[in-house]
Amino acid sequence: SAHSACTFQYIEYSVTMVINPHKLGVHKVLQHIPLNKVFDAPAKARLAKAVNIADLRLCAKQRAHKMVFDYLDSGADDEISLRRGKDAYSELEMHYHILAGLKPPLDMRTKIFGCDVKL
Repeated sequence: SAHSACTFQYIEYSVTMVINPHKLGVHKVLQHIPLNKVFDAPAKARLAKAVNIADLRLCAKQRAHKMVFDYLDSGADDEISLRRGKDAYSELEMHYHILAGLKPPLDMRTKIFGCDVKL
């Protein structure tokens, strides 16, 4: 008689323990750590150094998600609004005055577009 070979396949199950950070109380520890200040510090430093619209654009590019930034940077799918915005800002001129021959303390107050600004 013909003998048939039987093969047994053993399936190995691994037990994975799901760790729930909330049940461990991690949220109670994290609420006392100012993580927002830590993660926001580089972006705020870049923003503080921005001196023109191009700098602000770079700040937004580094801060926002790529897909969101690309959508907004392209004029939200119609580049007409983007072109109009650039054209409107290109018509404005800023004239810089160089401080020469003045002694401290200097009064750095000025008006920009009719608003008082302390520098």
